[in-house]
Order: sequence, then structure tokens, then C-alpha cells
Amino acid sequence: MVMKKLLVVVFAMAWSGGVLTAGETAQIQRDVAFLAADAQEGRGLGTKGLANAADYLAGRFKAMGLKPSRQKFPVKTGVSRGPRNELAGVAPEDWTPLGFSSAGSFSGELAFAGYGIESEPLNYRELQNLDLKGKVALILRYEPQERDEKSVFDGRRPSRWSALRYKAMQARERGAAAVIFVTGPLQDEGKDKIPALTNDGPESPAGLPIIQVKTSVAQKWLTAAGIDLDQFQKAVDADLTPRSRATNVRVAGTVDVAATFAGAENIFATLPGRGALANEVIVIGAHYDHLGYGGRGSMKPNVHAVHNGADDNASGTAAVLAIAQRLEGELDKTASRRAIVFALFAAEETGLGGSSWFVSNVPAPLKLGNIKAMVNLDMVGQMKERKLVVFGTESAAQWSEVIARAATATSLDVTSKGDGYGPSDQTSFYAARIPVLHFFTGAHDRYHTPEDDAETLNYEGIGRVVDFGSFIVAELARGTVSPQYARAVAAPAMEGDSRGYGAYLGTVPDYSAMESASGGVKLADVRPGSPADKAALRGGDLLVEMAGTRIENLYDMTYALQDHKPGETVDVVVVRDGQRKTLRATLGSRSTMNAPGSGGHGTAPPAKNVTAGKPFEKTFEGEKHLKDIRQLTFGGENAEAYWSPDGTKLIYQATTTPDGCDQQYVLDLATGQTRMVSTGKGRTTCGYFAYPAGERITYSSTESGGAECPPPPDRGAGYVWAIYPAFEIYSARSDGADPRNLTNSPGYDAEATWCHKGGKILFTSTRDGDLDLYDMDADGGNVRRLTSSPGYDGGAFYNADCTEI
Repeated sequence: MVMKKLLVVVFAMAWSGGVLTAGETAQIQRDVAFLAADAQEGRGLGTKGLANAADYLAGRFKAMGLKPSRQKFPVKTGVSRGPRNELAGVAPEDWTPLGFSSAGSFSGELAFAGYGIESEPLNYRELQNLDLKGKVALILRYEPQERDEKSVFDGRRPSRWSALRYKAMQARERGAAAVIFVTGPLQDEGKDKIPALTNDGPESPAGLPIIQVKTSVAQKWLTAAGIDLDQFQKAVDADLTPRSRATNVRVAGTVDVAATFAGAENIFATLPGRGALANEVIVIGAHYDHLGYGGRGSMKPNVHAVHNGADDNASGTAAVLAIAQRLEGELDKTASRRAIVFALFAAEETGLGGSSWFVSNVPAPLKLGNIKAMVNLDMVGQMKERKLVVFGTESAAQWSEVIARAATATSLDVTSKGDGYGPSDQTSFYAARIPVLHFFTGAHDRYHTPEDDAETLNYEGIGRVVDFGSFIVAELARGTVSPQYARAVAAPAMEGDSRGYGAYLGTVPDYSAMESASGGVKLADVRPGSPADKAALRGGDLLVEMAGTRIENLYDMTYALQDHKPGETVDVVVVRDGQRKTLRATLGSRSTMNAPGSGGHGTAPPAKNVTAGKPFEKTFEGEKHLKDIRQLTFGGENAEAYWSPDGTKLIYQATTTPDGCDQQYVLDLATGQTRMVSTGKGRTTCGYFAYPAGERITYSSTESGGAECPPPPDRGAGYVWAIYPAFEIYSARSDGADPRNLTNSPGYDAEATWCHKGGKILFTSTRDGDLDLYDMDADGGNVRRLTSSPGYDGGAFYNADCTEI
């Protein structure tokens, strides 16, 4: 131990950096002010502001004596109509292709598939006895009984079976030549509208033509077949009896759509290597793009306003520039050093576009195999109490020692954790077997909102990150540390609270390949120990079929997993080295894969052979080890249930679609009636009855960040529950009335449980940069931090007398 302490002192003394000078800090402020100004239009794809930012960054490199390079690449920004769109007998203004449609011509008999729902768990199957092979499927949007709170579909929110891509996949797998969607009269209400053709994200097309027609067009077709669409909907709503049927109507058309692209640029500069290490490379990077005017990805998606992205990620971009300026002098007299590439990526917000392109097209004379490490700075502008989180430390065993020395030399409180995968640019490098780090100063409620402005940043904190990053990169450049790539078993450090539904495979998609029209899901990697790993899937495989379902895109893969249960063994077909290969995978559950950093509220595998009914009326069939198990909820995804103090009620959260938002419900066990007790705004989690009387409840909600449902997290590796920074803890009466806000701090506040004697609440928060436990009084006052060790601390309960947790 003495030798280790002396070693730290020696290295700390060798470090010639320190707190930034006033001039360095002023330059960081100028850089952020330029990048996060309204004039840069949120640095969104296709904006002049993003091009202005690229010019500015190239100029900054040139001013510090480094030669800037510009790497141009295309990024999908939308979908456009071609000149050959035609639907026989229908005016152009009465129909539209949908954003996930494939191009192509179709012709065939119209088969009316009702709502197109095939749900074995809900015993509602509209496609089971309908022949779709070679036919054009006409499918209603939405689902039955939307206004019926007692519906097995829930009746308050769309279920997962109502998703358009899911319906299209089901029709495609039954041989349909095309899918035509229509809004039924009960939802259209005489408006007779069609949606605009909009971008459906970077994911690949559906694999067949997909269009939507006006209600009047569909009604004309169905009238010829003796079907009244209005009466059809009312009849299905009344008895939930499928009424799918063939028709004698023929439909033909051509869909001519193509992805539209915008140009983007990576801006980088290289500090050349010297001596024996000259051919080896270290990359330090940050993304400089952001969300433009909001929309998809924004925490306030319905607000059209410039999202300036000061913390995300003007802060990291300015820090990389400052590190470049500092290291040019720091390493000037070093005889042998690795080259350092200072890389500023575009298109991170649309799926790691810039970093993926850089790794796939490493600019000459650089070589991918010569890159020894990548250090990523993303959101480093909100430091509190000198706390810094460093993700990716499990990507190489050598990271812990150099991070400890850097923390000592720079007087930072560093939390280190996680493998190399996460929602930022280091993922592109880790997938290429390169050790990585990601610096992060914490979440906050301005994330992905128009309020992330330059004046909100902690510039002294950015300076400390620059000092820390300079130390790490200088050690890497000198060859003092040579990290060796390691595959980590733990789940991604930023996944959050995993609440599983469906089955888990353990694949890591390659997001650089999402825009391909050739179908399939290309894998960047598989998680060690996962079902995919055990089945011998590997990075580079193109997954094209699962359990008999053709996989055209990531949605298809997600739906295929949802349609199967943990424990099932299925065929997984991949294309490897140009050859189809069939592998056998035994699917797992996310709940069994939980690890530090991934939360702890996993759920058990779903029940076997359970059909809908009233509480306590239906037991589990096939259960061999437990007796008298009764089903309490029907339809949707229901979890996190906790008893009221008197044992007569349960509070739980429910959602019925992968893209929907959980809300809180109270179930009366005597009557089976449920009542929503949250406000219906945002997303909620972690409901609990107040003790000892149960007259109030607590739950967490994102509604402080906006009434809209926040965008779902990346589910490429399975279903995850995101740790949204807008989560705050609320209290309300047990019937949902009188809601009150108990917390109001940056970062995630959730997982609240009560002392059974009353008076105290235990909860989880990231307010200090890591997931730690806190307690507070019933009114939200007197908050105390209870844990401080790195990693996930959460999901806690008091003991009976509230003296221990």
C-alpha cells in the first residue's frame, strides 16, 4: 500500500496541468456560446447552423496550429415521394405511402383484416382464419373498445398490438402483397384525413408496400363487398368478435418512395506521433450536433423551438478543443508518443451516425487496427461537487489504475463503471473491439429541451473535466498505459431500471446499418453469457429470421421477441460471410440479466396459457410448484404492484404498448375495478401506498419535463426502462386527487417506499451523479443521502421498525 501511495504522488507531481487559466476558461465559454447560439439552429441535420458549426470547429483547429480534416457522409433525414406513385381509381390526394413502406408495385384481391390484431394472450385473433397470401390487406388503425376502460385492450392507451409496424409485419408474414391502413369512422369522426408522409427514423423499411387511404375510399371498397365500416366497428366493440373476411374487390398500385439524405461532416485534427509509438493512435472525441428545432428525440416533442444543446454537447466539443490546445504544449518535448486524433462527430443524435462512419471509413493514413483507445466527452457541463462519472471502465482492465491517478492529480470525485456500450459515440469504437471511456457529469431536467442554454453551464466544472481528460490522454499518448480490450458481462451502465416483457436475446445492433433497404438487423456484438452468445451468434452477423418470422428491421426483431416467452428455444437465422446459417437460441429474461448499473426491478417470466377474465377467476395452467395462483390483471404490461396497508388494494403501473407511457392504477381486490390515480401526463413509475393509513400514495412522474410521453430508450439489447432525468416524486390522495410535488432536483428521483410506521420515505436519485439511496420526510423535506458507493443503489425498503433498509 505504501508503494501505491508513493506511485500516485510521483505521477501527480509529474502532471504539469492544473486548473484552467482565465484565458482557457474564457475560450471554452466562447466556444459554447457560438455552438449553442440560436443562430446555429440547434445544430440539427440539414441546417445551416450545423454547417456553420463545422466551419467554426475547423477554424479553431487551424488557429491552434493543427491541420483540420473534414469527413463528409450522408445521413437519412426523411422519406420522399417519387414520380410513380399510383393507386388505381383513387385520386392522389386521397392516399399516401407511409414512412416505413418499401417501394414496389402490388395487385390483388382486397382482404379486410379488421384491426389486423393477432393476440393469443388476449384471445383475440383476426388473422388466424384469414387467407392473406398474395392479397392486399386492408387494416383499421388503432384497436377495438378504445373508449371502454374495461376493455382487455385497456381502453385508455394503445396496446402493443395496435402498432402499425407490428400489424404490417403480421400481414407480411402471412403472405400479404401489400398493406393498406385506414382510420375507421369512430376515430376519423368525419374528418376524412390521411397522415403526412414523415420520416420513420433510421430503421429499414417494412419489406412490402404500406399505404393509407382516406376513410371514404375504404368505405367505397367495403360497400361493394357488403360491409358497412361504421357498423363493423360498433359490432366489434360490442362483443370483441373478429369479423375479418375476404372481398371480391381488386386493388392495384405502385409505391415509389425513397429515403432522403442530408450531408454531414466529421471534423478532426491529428497531433502526429513520434518515435517508437508513432504509428499507434488515441482518439478523443465528442459530438457537436444536436436536435435542431426539437421533434423526435426531444423531451418536449410538441414544442417547435431551437434546442441549443449547450450541455449536449457543446460542452464536450469545447472540452475536446481545450484538451487539444493543452496537450499540444504538454507533449511537445515527448520523444516517443502515440498520435492523438481530436474528433468532433456529427449525427450522434440520429444513431451515432458520425462515429459509426468514422470507424467504418477510417481516414487514411489512419488504420482502425492502430487505434488503441477512444475517450468520449458527452454532457460534461453540469458538474456538481467535483463529481465526474466515467463510463466504460470495464472495457479494459487497465483503466482503473490510470483513472485513480487522474482523480488524485485533479482532485475529482470520480465514479467509474460500466462496459463500453451506451447511448453515445464510444459505442461505435467499442463495437470495433477498442477500449473506451465516456466522461459524463450527470443528467438534468434541461436535457433535450429548449432550455439547455449556454448560461446554465458550470464552466469551472468543464475546466476540471479538461484537466482530468488531459491527464488521461497524455498518459495514453506517452504509452504509460496501454489498455487491452475486454468484453464485460454487465449490462450497459446507462440502461436504467430493466422491466422485462417478452424474451431476451442479448444482441447489440449495429446502428450504422439501420438505413439499409436490404433487410435484416446487422449485429455489432452480442453480450457475453447471453442467449445470443450461447447460441454462437456474433458481431458482424446479419440476423434475417427468428422463430420463423422474417426480420426486415429492428422493429421486427423486437416484436418477434415480444411474441415469445423466456425459456423457449427458437431458430435464429443469420447471414455470415455471405452464407445463411441457422442457430438455436434458448431465449432468456431481462430479469435474470440484471447487473449493477442496470437497475433491480426485474419481473418474472410471463404466465403460461392464461386467458382474460376477472380477478381471481383464472388460475395459472401448468404451474407445478405453487398453488392457488390467481391472475389479477388482463391485457397490456402490468408490473410493480404493492399492497395497501389494509391489504384490500394494490397500486401498480401499466402500459399497453412498447411506445406508450406507464401510468399508475389502484386495483380494488374485492370488485376487480381499477382506477388510474396518476395524472396521465408524462411517464410514471414506482407507485406505493403511504403508511400507516394508506390515505395517500406516492409515485414518480416525468410530467415536470412536459405532459408528452418521453421517447422510449434504445431497446436494441432488449427492453429497458430509462432513467429519465425528469422523474420527480409526487404524492396524491389514494383516488388520485390533490397531487403534490415532493422532489424538485436535477436527475432521476424515483423508487420511493414508505416507512411502515409513517413519516419517512426512502427513494433513489441521481442528483449527485450516481444512482444512490436517500430518505426524506413525508412532505419532501429533510433529504439525506444514505449511500455513496459507485454503481446502482436502489429498489430499497425499510425493515419493520424503520431502523434499517
